[in-house]
Amino acid sequence: MLKNLIILAVLLAFVAVAETPKIIVSFPAYDQVLKEAFPQAEVILLTRNATGDPHQYQLTPADLQLLYSLTEKDVIVSTAHAPFELKIAELAKEGKIKAYVIDVRTFQLYLTWDNHLVKLDIEHDEVDHEDHKHGPVNLHDHGIYPPNVFKLVEEVSRRTGLQPNREFLERLRVLNATYCCRFGGKAVALTPAAQYLLHWLGFRDVVVLVKGPGMPPSPADLQKALQYVRDGAPAVAVVVRGEALRIVDMFRQKAKEAEIQPKIIATGFSKGYLSAVENITRQIAEYTPQRPTQQVSATAPMSGQQGGDVDVIMPLIVVAAAVAAIGVFLALRRNRKTK
Repeated sequence: MLKNLIILAVLLAFVAVAETPKIIVSFPAYDQVLKEAFPQAEVILLTRNATGDPHQYQLTPADLQLLYSLTEKDVIVSTAHAPFELKIAELAKEGKIKAYVIDVRTFQLYLTWDNHLVKLDIEHDEVDHEDHKHGPVNLHDHGIYPPNVFKLVEEVSRRTGLQPNREFLERLRVLNATYCCRFGGKAVALTPAAQYLLHWLGFRDVVVLVKGPGMPPSPADLQKALQYVRDGAPAVAVVVRGEALRIVDMFRQKAKEAEIQPKIIATGFSKGYLSAVENITRQIAEYTPQRPTQQVSATAPMSGQQGGDVDVIMPLIVVAAAVAAIGVFLALRRNRKTK
């Protein structure tokens, strides 16, 4: 009897695993985010074996076999701009890939290199007409910008029916409420993804040293970055691929030549998404004074609401209490006169 129950339990567990949707991800560190948000799902980074720039990745026969084996309950998370991602979209359109392709451009906000948040115009493959003045867009969010993460988790949950991990969402909300927009002034983003982290923290005067894989910094950007760190600004690197470490070493050497000792803060994702963001924000908080009067509400679309500003809510509560007290006092006076 016990043996039969064990066999049944194993079979049920196997069926449950088999029925769990797969989440295929094109670029790091989206895979780290979704592994933590949906620990019950199988999350696969398609470019995990890429030896160079993932933008130049080409689908292998094994990749195609995996993609063709996906079902309608599975999803593919795509940034929809690299050639291999465009090929996946084409195969899905032809019906050769059954999984739903989540194009993150449809809901994410993006930063331009001059630090403005914009929404992409997917139909015309450009930023909205109102934002053309801000110039080219930094597409290297890599899933680390918390406001976009909330939207990504919500979209994956909606398409797969999976419930996101509550602890993950709560930690992210706390992290967002604690650090979002708390800082300001100058900063240096040594990597493109670092610009998103710095913008989330509140830095608006940010120079991005390297604007793409394999691209050297322009002389103007390098000089500006060196001047910023000379003035005491932090230099931040978000390490998504190994090239970022080379960029850090290069900038440290340039700073040494200019007789500057920069404060360089770097993080990778080997220990997970939330741990990496928590670690780097704490380091930046120790180095950079917070805005003393800034009150921030956590942006969490999963909850359907945004928190209020305490400085505004508290006076309203006091006024409401005073009005209520006056009303009670007048009512008592009327009762006494009636008697």
